[in-house]
Amino acid sequence: MNLVIDIGNSRVKTGIFVKDKLVKNMAYDTFTLDDLKNIFKENPGIKASIICSVKKYPVSIKTYLKSHSNFDELIPGDTVSVKLGYKTPLTLGMDRLAAISGADFLHKKKNILVINAGTCITYDFLDSKNIFHGGSISPGLDMRYKALNAFTDGLPLIKADTNYKKLTGETTEESIKSGVQTGMVKEIEGIIREYQSKYKNMEVILTGGSAPWLLKSLKIKIKAEPYLVLTGLNVLLSLFQNQSTQRK
Repeated sequence: MNLVIDIGNSRVKTGIFVKDKLVKNMAYDTFTLDDLKNIFKENPGIKASIICSVKKYPVSIKTYLKSHSNFDELIPGDTVSVKLGYKTPLTLGMDRLAAISGADFLHKKKNILVINAGTCITYDFLDSKNIFHGGSISPGLDMRYKALNAFTDGLPLIKADTNYKKLTGETTEESIKSGVQTGMVKEIEGIIREYQSKYKNMEVILTGGSAPWLLKSLKIKIKAEPYLVLTGLNVLLSLFQNQSTQRK
């Protein structure tokens, strides 16, 4: 039994895997040592664990994992199952690498565009020769709303309205919703079409917190993989555990 932990900018996601099957997952707004202890208490069969983090987290969590499991951490410079064509691998977000690893596991030998729509929107391209080339990063849904409020004097901070569909906003609030949400949808559709014009037989995989809304809004065929990062982490944990030499 494996425990995988994805520490993102906004939330912490955890998953319990038995071999390749995700049997339990949880999400936390804040993740504490007590939360981790509860996971082990409820899942006494955990033998190995891995963390992927985009920010600093308490040392006590790593210490506990090391003492209660065969622990690994996905860090810059790790050798993984995909080939890195990315020119600055030491600055590559580990969540992006985990997502690509998950996509490669689920869709072998295909051109793949992974769109992870969370705090940021990341677009990552893996070609059919298993080379990860990189992609692009733009603000996510909540960040767009916050930016309009933070960098202007007159625009209010409003919450996302995933039921909003009007193109032409008839009030300031509606205009913001149209600009943010319609703009985000059209951005994603435009980038997908650009990749499709260059690469044939390409799979487009969507994941992240905004995925459920985007699935209803995008007019392009895509596949949803809500647990793509967790799946990739489990793939990498198994890879690391099977390596004959000690990584760290």
